[in-house]
Amino acid sequence: MSFKDNLKKKMLIDSLSKTVSQSIGSPGKPWKVDKETMRRLLSLSPFVLEKRRDLELYFRQLEPDIGEILVLDNELPLYGKTTLDDVTLRKSPELKEMVSIRNIIKILHDSDVLMCKRRDALRYVHDRALDLLDLRFEERDIEEMANDGIDALARGDSEAVMETLDLFVEVLGYESVPAAVLVNDYVMFGSHHEAEDGRETFSSIIMYNDRTNILRLIKETVPVHDRVGQEVIPRVALGEVEPDAEGYWVFRFLKEAVLKKERPVLH
Repeated sequence: MSFKDNLKKKMLIDSLSKTVSQSIGSPGKPWKVDKETMRRLLSLSPFVLEKRRDLELYFRQLEPDIGEILVLDNELPLYGKTTLDDVTLRKSPELKEMVSIRNIIKILHDSDVLMCKRRDALRYVHDRALDLLDLRFEERDIEEMANDGIDALARGDSEAVMETLDLFVEVLGYESVPAAVLVNDYVMFGSHHEAEDGRETFSSIIMYNDRTNILRLIKETVPVHDRVGQEVIPRVALGEVEPDAEGYWVFRFLKEAVLKKERPVLH
C-alpha cells in the first residue's frame, strides 16, 4: 500500500475514533456508544469479531487461544491475557455456570483481567489500528502528492484539491484558521503558534475557495485576533493584497515544507 493510501487510512481511523469518543459523552452522564462506527474502526484494527452467546467480542490473539478481548457494549471493556470462554462466562453467564463459587467470583470481579474501558479502550484500539500502517515516506511520495494537487487544480476538481490539501495538512500538522478571519467560501489552514505575550498567530496560511478554485498562500506569521490579521488575511483571499504564492506554486511550497521538516511521527 502506498504512503498516500496509508495516510488516508490513518485519517479515517482518527475520524472514526473521534466520532466514537464523542458518543461516549461525559463522566456521570448516560451515553450510548456509536457501535456502528466502532465496528468500522475495529475492522481496521487487528481485533477479529467472535460472537459468543449474546455478546459481540473482538479478539486480538497474543498466543494460542489467549489474547486481548474487547466487548462491544456501552462500557467498551477491554480484557487482557485471557480467553474468549473466560470473557463469555464473565459477561454472559448461564445458570449452570453460576453454581461454582470460583465462577461467581469471576462474574462479580473482573479486575484480574480488565485492562481498561470506555475512552481508554477506544484509544488502545485506535493505536493498534495505526500500528498496522507504514507511515514512512520518501521524497517521491510527497512529489506525487503535490503533482496530484496540481493536476486537480488544473482540472478544476475542487474535491480532489481538498483531498490533497487535507493530506498535506495532516503531514505538516497544520490547524484550521479561526473563523474570525475567514471570508466567503474559503477554507484556511496554517502552522499555529502562540507568542510569548499569549497572542495566537498562524504562518504558512493556505487558503482555498472550492467554488472559484482559487488557491493562495501567506508565508509570513500573522496574528489572527488583532486588527492586522483580520484585515490582511481576508484581503489576500479576496485578491486585494498579493499573496506570497498562488495556484500550483502553493503545492510546490507544501512539498518543500514537508521535505524540509524533520520527518514527523504521524500519530
